[in-house]
Order: sequence, then structure tokens, then C-alpha cells
Amino acid sequence: MNINIDSAKNYFTEMIDEVINGREYFIIKHGKAVARIVPVLEDVPTRAEITERLFSYQTLT
Repeated sequence: MNINIDSAKNYFTEMIDEVINGREYFIIKHGKAVARIVPVLEDVPTRAEITERLFSYQTLT
């Protein structure tokens, strides 16, 4: 759903409640999308987890 930046400021708490339930928002400023608010996926690894996993592999020499 598209929402202009001024409305997003006024309804931020309500938007977050809807994002928790799966809704996605595009924040519009001067007619252009500048941000997207989406739910966080639980199974997405953190940057630290990815780095740790990459460095845990041993290379063959």
C-alpha cells in the first residue's frame, strides 16, 4: 500500500500493527517511493550469523 510521508508520520503505530500482520507499505515523498516497510522474516539470518557461517568453512589446500 502506498502512503505519503505526512500520513505515515501520523499513523505510524497503526502501520506497524498492520505490518506485523503481513501488510507492506511504500512511503511516498513528492510522488516518489522513498522507503518500504515490510515484516521481518523470522528465518532470515543476521549479518553476524552469515559471516560466522562463511568463515566456518575450511578450504582445501
